[in-house]
Amino acid sequence: MVRLKKLGVLYIQLDPDYDDEYFLGSVKHHFTEYIENYRFTPAFRSGRWNGKISMYNGFKRTLPYGLLTDLIRFQKEEYPDLKLVPDKDVLDMFKNPKEYEINWDLKYFPRDYQRESAEVVLKYTKGIIRSATASGKSLIISYIIKTLLENRATKHNLIIVPTISLVEQFKSDMIEYGIKPDLIGQVYEAKKEFDKPIVVSTWQSLSTHHTYLKMYECVICDEVHQAKAYEIKKIMEKCINAIYRFGFTGTLPSSKIDLWNIKSFIGPVLREYTAHELSEMGYISKCNVLAINVKYQNEYDGEYNELKEKIFNNKFRLNLLHHIVSSVDGNILLLVGKVEKEGELLKEFLKSKQYKNKEIIFIHGGTDVKEREEWRKECEKRKNIILIATYGTFQMGINIPSLKYVALASPFKSKIRVLQSIGRSLRTHADKVNGAVVFDIIDESKYLLDHGIKRSRYYSSEGFNVIEEVIEEGDNIIDLVPMMLKKIS
Repeated sequence: MVRLKKLGVLYIQLDPDYDDEYFLGSVKHHFTEYIENYRFTPAFRSGRWNGKISMYNGFKRTLPYGLLTDLIRFQKEEYPDLKLVPDKDVLDMFKNPKEYEINWDLKYFPRDYQRESAEVVLKYTKGIIRSATASGKSLIISYIIKTLLENRATKHNLIIVPTISLVEQFKSDMIEYGIKPDLIGQVYEAKKEFDKPIVVSTWQSLSTHHTYLKMYECVICDEVHQAKAYEIKKIMEKCINAIYRFGFTGTLPSSKIDLWNIKSFIGPVLREYTAHELSEMGYISKCNVLAINVKYQNEYDGEYNELKEKIFNNKFRLNLLHHIVSSVDGNILLLVGKVEKEGELLKEFLKSKQYKNKEIIFIHGGTDVKEREEWRKECEKRKNIILIATYGTFQMGINIPSLKYVALASPFKSKIRVLQSIGRSLRTHADKVNGAVVFDIIDESKYLLDHGIKRSRYYSSEGFNVIEEVIEEGDNIIDLVPMMLKKIS
């Protein structure tokens, strides 16, 4: 028998009978994994580290509380004859002592999956909801906090978001839903409204204001996939009175370590709703990926960044982006990774094409938050904007329901970055009769071809409609994009 005890706010301690101590070694092995790109770290190269991280602390015999269900699953599969006996206070960590009736009386009545999400998190008090980007996670969160406040279960509720833009947008969304403005405070560089019943803050701002964290009974981490594990851990440790701890995301990471880190101090994944499921139900737009495989005349070589820069500067590839922009019938978002070497370069190249009645805008990390918001609103009013943006600025949470076209102008392999970026176009809108359209240039070269193959796997796992064409550098591409667009049905 292995007894499970609660240790502090965030950990579960394993206390085995003498004969079951061998189980602890298996637990450590199971919850140990290589980190991504460990071979390139100085510590690994020097022989000082084996490249692995373990979620299990062998000295204290502890696991983060959020991995309890993973531990139970491991025990049932590998040690079915062994008994795990959780103490009552461990079980109480995942069970609300009261049942709350939710009044669905905000401006927007929730969809079935939104109601189910709100109900399940209030039942278990801790956990993660993975709901595809554009599925209305802010409405779910608003109903959860509204219910807690109405039932006097909490006095202070904290919502953590990754960027200042999302602090502003989240407050705006909640007010639109019907939450009173004077209940909502904001915390970032320009504002420090910690004492409001609902506080929206970036985790960066909270990392320097730990003294306020003990007042919150509920902590919700939006876009939880983006959370820096170490910072979120520190924040959660300081929220000693937070009975309710939730995370929301449209995308969960593929690597075990990254997923474990997210679950550790939030809780298990309670519900998952994929983009394909929600589009089939008509809640978000269908996603069409137009994948263009480009074969180059010359073989590019060099280190990753050098090679990627050379390919981005390739005139044939830049002209392909130009033809994509000129072939669409509305606004288009082109996502890049670097400000000067990609964003500014692409902006100047497209300006040289002198589009009629189209305006080219570039938004990046250095762009003022108010200016970003102004252009977001402009994209709702107009259909002649070519919006270039860095992935970090526009991949998360930016709400432009009418946005139909997205181009991944700079290639990446990160599952989260790719799927979150695509999510910018998945909100339903009258202009999206046949769904949203994502252009992906798959560069057949060293490094980048492998990245393209990984992106294709993500599209398959999400159930996106993929239309693929292969072209060679030098081919006539004037009719390529219109021809691919006609195949969407």
